[in-house]
Amino acid sequence: MKRRDIVIGSAVLLLLVGVVYYRQSRKPQETKVPETLSVENQLEDKFKVEIPEDVDKAELKDVSGGNGSAIATRKYEEDKFTSTILADLPEAEAGKFYQAWLVKGKESEEGYEALSLGKLVIAKGGWILEFQGNKDLSDHSQVLVSLEEKSDTTPEKKILEGNF
Repeated sequence: MKRRDIVIGSAVLLLLVGVVYYRQSRKPQETKVPETLSVENQLEDKFKVEIPEDVDKAELKDVSGGNGSAIATRKYEEDKFTSTILADLPEAEAGKFYQAWLVKGKESEEGYEALSLGKLVIAKGGWILEFQGNKDLSDHSQVLVSLEEKSDTTPEKKILEGNF
């Protein structure tokens, strides 16, 4: 009788352990999604700068088939307009340079205006442009970065594009 009780007790114990194990294995596992940095965070890390929160921001995407990216900021305060572009772009071809533009309207429509902010310069492993002016350019909602051979009044080859 003792042996039979031990065998039955062992079987019940194994059954309980099996039930507990089965229930634990059925609980949904937490899936960890790898954290991907936004373009803004990637550029802040690359340039070792903090982009202020109190500015308008535009993410610029590559429209040339490459993998460049950029963040443009703008702010008009106390009769001063400032704009900054931080770009992750490859080195420009010999004799060419990257130029930034603010654009108002559409190229095919009346009232279109492309205003050059100047040439981007290499800094801290990427490209940067800092622009300051007295005129409020907040109505220029599109930002372009183009690859140029000579200074011109319109963008030559669009590389990056985005909107505020």
